[in-house]
Amino acid sequence: MVHRNLNANKMTVDAGLSVGLIGRAIKNDSGLNSETIEKILITYTDLNPEWFVSGNGEMIRTNNQTINSNGSTNSVNSNINGNISGNVTISHSEFSNMIDLQKGYQEIQKEFADRLKTSQDQLTECMKQVTIVLELLKK
Repeated sequence: MVHRNLNANKMTVDAGLSVGLIGRAIKNDSGLNSETIEKILITYTDLNPEWFVSGNGEMIRTNNQTINSNGSTNSVNSNINGNISGNVTISHSEFSNMIDLQKGYQEIQKEFADRLKTSQDQLTECMKQVTIVLELLKK
């Protein structure tokens, strides 16, 4: 969104998503389902699907690559340095695997967030105990 200077509402309208979907996802720090991801990738054809789902690779496609909707698969037409020409097809299964990978990253992120919350709670409890000890020492 920053790269294209878009706000959540503009992206939602462009991709034909439910009103407020992107804004809620950002606000709640939640993921997107595969249908939403597919709509975004079809709308913004220069986005690299691997980067969008996993954060790996370059954000923007290079070398005139494009993505087209083709029923249950997405076809990527590429000509990379003249060495590869033609179509590369991402099957529904492969796309599902990418989504599963994203879910795995989200689970790890949630685990880290839970651990951070536990650590913060423990620190708060320690601070309370230190305050009590200080009060006792003052008396």
